[in-house]
Amino acid sequence: MKTVITNAEVEGRFVSVAVEDGAIVEIAEDVVTLGAEVVDAAGGALIAGLHDHHVHLLAMAARREGIDLDPLGTPLAFDDALRAASANSEAGWLRASGYDEHRHGILDCRRLDELVGKKPLRVQHRSGLAWVLSTTGLDLLLSGELPEGVEVDSDGNPTGWLLRLDDWIADRIAPTAPSLRGVGAELASFGITGVTDATPNLGQGRLELLRSAANDRSLPQRLVLLGVDDPAAVADFARVGPVKIVIDEVTGLDPDALAHVISAHHFKGRAVAIHAVSRAETVTAVTALALAGPHPGDRIEHGSVLPDDLDAILASGAVTVVIQPGLVGERGDHYLSSVDRVDLPFLHRAASLQSAGIAVAIGSDAPVTSADPWVTIATATTRRTRSGNIIGESERVDARTALGWYLSDPLDPGGSPRRVMCGSAADLCLLDAPLDEVLAAPDAAHVRMTWVGGRLVHS
Repeated sequence: MKTVITNAEVEGRFVSVAVEDGAIVEIAEDVVTLGAEVVDAAGGALIAGLHDHHVHLLAMAARREGIDLDPLGTPLAFDDALRAASANSEAGWLRASGYDEHRHGILDCRRLDELVGKKPLRVQHRSGLAWVLSTTGLDLLLSGELPEGVEVDSDGNPTGWLLRLDDWIADRIAPTAPSLRGVGAELASFGITGVTDATPNLGQGRLELLRSAANDRSLPQRLVLLGVDDPAAVADFARVGPVKIVIDEVTGLDPDALAHVISAHHFKGRAVAIHAVSRAETVTAVTALALAGPHPGDRIEHGSVLPDDLDAILASGAVTVVIQPGLVGERGDHYLSSVDRVDLPFLHRAASLQSAGIAVAIGSDAPVTSADPWVTIATATTRRTRSGNIIGESERVDARTALGWYLSDPLDPGGSPRRVMCGSAADLCLLDAPLDEVLAAPDAAHVRMTWVGGRLVHS
């Protein structure tokens, strides 16, 4: 069916936009509306749908179905939430996500036991790199020799902390199939029409969950996946981006070995997307990319501490940096007390990367931070933490620039922003006011309607 969006602001002009068969077919001041579904934009801006270039969809779904600790600001609120969840739970595991030691207090199995008794509970650290289990949870998983990553106290007893053991835990706890319907609806309410799932090594089981959600449209967004080896295996519901590579300062860094891995992927025609957070990790990643040689589409994920003496290598190699300005808002106060002073000037860079000629794209890293792009855009313009501190004032960008990072092509992050133009896919976001007005105070409340391929997915 044909849809005509009338009285819409498109790049400063007030026009009507006709959509048919999933594409924009006409843009003019006067479009024939006979037989069409008509939407009066009432002067609101019509822009291309936003694309989040770094999320973890199944982790987002799991957090929605468990206990979300991130909104809780005090140890008391943390304790009350877990007690309430335990009181209302039936048999089986309790799961909580978003634990932050700086807001929720020190945690171990003994504190969890006081809150939930003998129920099995696992609490995920906000970084996604660790879990804390209750004693009953530990008893269900641990037997015989302890694997590396199980923290023990001075007497050799487990404290409850399991570090970097996600796959090990998954092999021992019956898998669940979280619904992605809520995730898809939330993303659509933000005007997001596509996402790049940056989870490494998705595996057949997780791919089937994503395929099912895409096919039944409970997840209406267009998908790009990084944790897939064979593009043909997902061609029916997703596209494939660069190969995700995770490097970890804790487990050891070897630029030469990493360069060999990168070269092997380049030889197969695949770019790489390297997870690098700390100074040591970013230096290793950029060094390895230089050793391997450039390949179109290579990217650094996060680049949380990215020294500027690496800029020339990144620019000459056309390496894109996928940044998360939202972390400045959500974690900035912690950074001020924990990040080495010499690293603070290079923390979550934005404006200086662009000035150095480096392609920049933007992602939320949800559920590590909020998936709301309008909060991220606002933070990119202010660099303001939750308590009002400013981090990296010189790294501020204007809201239109930050929005443009969400509008770059899913397979060309950091490229030119997608536009509302004839022949383009009808992945659209209608706002309730002109764009300049919205960008003056970015807020998801301005998102009025969202279409993916011409199909209305939010109103």
